[in-house]
Amino acid sequence: MDDFNLIKQKKERGDTNQEFMDKSKEFFENADSIVVVGVNPDGIISTFYTQSTSLNAIGMMEVAKSQLISEMEV
Repeated sequence: MDDFNLIKQKKERGDTNQEFMDKSKEFFENADSIVVVGVNPDGIISTFYTQSTSLNAIGMMEVAKSQLISEMEV
């Protein structure tokens, strides 16, 4: 990624993707389960998870969805 896009990310979100991932790595280092969702520059959404089943990942995403909706209501 070029410097312009890195500066733009930092200004718009407070962190670049790399900085966000570094902080997340530290926070979740001892987590039992992790779900990550991202959109690449082509608009393709990818999901990765550490759970043994998709059902656990779906449950975690539902909790995340609920938390995000609650944040929007504040």
